[in-house]
Parts: sequence; C-alpha cells; structure tokens
Amino acid sequence: MTGVVLGILALAGLGVAGYAVWSILQEPIPQTPVADPNDPDSGMAETESIEEILGAVQVYVREEEFDSAQRVLEEAVVSYPADQELRYALGDLYLLTNQAAPAYEQYLAGIEIGPESWNAHFTAGTIANTIGNPEIAAGHYNAAMRLDPSNPETPLYLAAIQQKLNQLDEAKASLAIAGKMNPSDARIYAMRAEIALRENKATIALEQIRKAREIEQNDLGLILIEARALKRLRQTEDAIDLLMALPMEQAMNPDAVTLLAECLGSVGRFDDAASRVMDAADRQQTNGALRFEAALWLQRAGRTNEAIAWAQQAAELGEARAKAWLESLP
Repeated sequence: MTGVVLGILALAGLGVAGYAVWSILQEPIPQTPVADPNDPDSGMAETESIEEILGAVQVYVREEEFDSAQRVLEEAVVSYPADQELRYALGDLYLLTNQAAPAYEQYLAGIEIGPESWNAHFTAGTIANTIGNPEIAAGHYNAAMRLDPSNPETPLYLAAIQQKLNQLDEAKASLAIAGKMNPSDARIYAMRAEIALRENKATIALEQIRKAREIEQNDLGLILIEARALKRLRQTEDAIDLLMALPMEQAMNPDAVTLLAECLGSVGRFDDAASRVMDAADRQQTNGALRFEAALWLQRAGRTNEAIAWAQQAAELGEARAKAWLESLP
C-alpha cells in the first residue's frame, strides 16, 4: 500500500473503471432486461443483441482496437438509448481511453435509466470529481451511501470531497462513520491529521498520523504528514531525522525532497538544503522544478553564481519560474 493518503485526497488519479457495473474485459452480465418484441421503441436491446455487441467489443478491447470498440458501442447506444448496460459499457470504455467527461455522461444516463446501484453512483462520483465537479461528486457519494450504508469506502471518499470543498465539520462526520465500519483503515487517521493541520491543531494531527503509521508504517504519504506536523510543532530536528531515514527511492520523491529542504532551511542549514535538492535533481535530469528549487536554496546560501547556473538549466527544461527569476536579476 503506497501513496495511500495522497491518492485518496487527490482522487483524480484513481482508476475508477474498476468500480463499474460491467467490465468490458469480462463476460457480459446475462441478466439484461429484454425488450418487448412488439414494442420497437422500447429502447432496450434484446438479450441476444446485447451479448453480440458486448462480445464484439470485448474482442476489440483485447486486441487494443479501441476506436473500433468505441464505434460499436456508440452505434449501439444510438440504437438502444434506454439500455443501461450499454451505457455503462460505453462509460467504461471512455474511462479506459482517458475520456472522463463523456464517461460521466454515460454513467449519468445509466443511473437515470435505473435501477440505481452503489457501483454506478460511486463510479459516477469519482469521475465527477476527476472532471472538476466535486459538488456533484458529493451528491453521488451520498446516493451511494443511501443504497449501501455498510460500505466503508463511500464515507471515506465523501470525506475527501468534503475536505476538498473545505467542509471540514462534514468531513469529520463522514470519517466518524467510516471509522466505525473500518477502524483499521490508515486513510481515516491520515485524513483526520490533514484536517487537524488545516485547523492549526498540530498536536492532534501528530497523534492521528501516528495512529495511521501504526497500521501503515512505511507509507511515504503518511511519513510526510508526520514530518509536516513535527515541523508545525517546531520539532524540526525530529522531522529532519524522520526524512533523512527514508530509503533512497522515497527520499528522492520530489515532495520529500522539498519538505526536507524546508526543514533544513528553517534551522539555517541552507547549504544542506541546497545539496539535498541538487542531488535529487541530478537523479531526475528532466525535472526543471527541482533544478529551480536548487537554485533558490543556493541563492539563500549565498552561492549566487551556482544559483544562476542551476536556474539556467531549469529554464532550458521549460521551467517558467526560472526564466522569470533570471530576468528579475539586476
């Protein structure tokens, strides 16, 4: 389990297709509503037609012929606009091909056709947040909770949205629900810690994040939250020790590098901060942001010529801030 906190709070990077009602990479669900043969306007495909359509789509997807799969499903939805399974299948395909906005449209259409389900609302909520509509996402998560109040994921994701909307009291209430259902979930304590930091309650944040780390000791996201809480409490040396103890792969994470540099800088160790960022930048040659960050720490350390050289490298990599900084020099 890696990046558990950063993932749950960002949400945008989540592969939501895994929560779909129907997966285009598996066998079609046989319980498809059958249209009345005497009612050609019913809008639902007959079972045989649905199975043929989805079977063809599966072949295209397995062969990675996504354009052909999309064409077949889009034509099917035009022919059978009231078939819920086709709507979700097309939504899943859009997700698979990184087309989040039309995926949401298909899930919304499927939900309106009915019947509603936890899966559909949960997926729709996650897509809605991905395309920048957190308020709509919250509505879907609330509907998902109504349909299946026993699933601990729903209040957890709702809390993340509420936190994003700065509805901190509501987020705490959602986390309380999630905590009762799944008290061993590190994400719950991590999100409580994040909320406490927002409320400038660093002692509570440290208490909560350490509970999370009892469950997921080596998760980088949790370690960074603990370091931030320690820094907020002015226990900076403890934060530095925590970050310096990271294994190399985690230590080179840009967020970890930046936080360690901030901690070192806050106790006057500008040269050490610069060295840490320079080392990380050398290991990530195309990261212009890190090279510019190194330039700023070099400037603070009084090493102006080196700072200019590093800023020039960052500007060559397309870092706009570095270019602006260089132009601002006398």
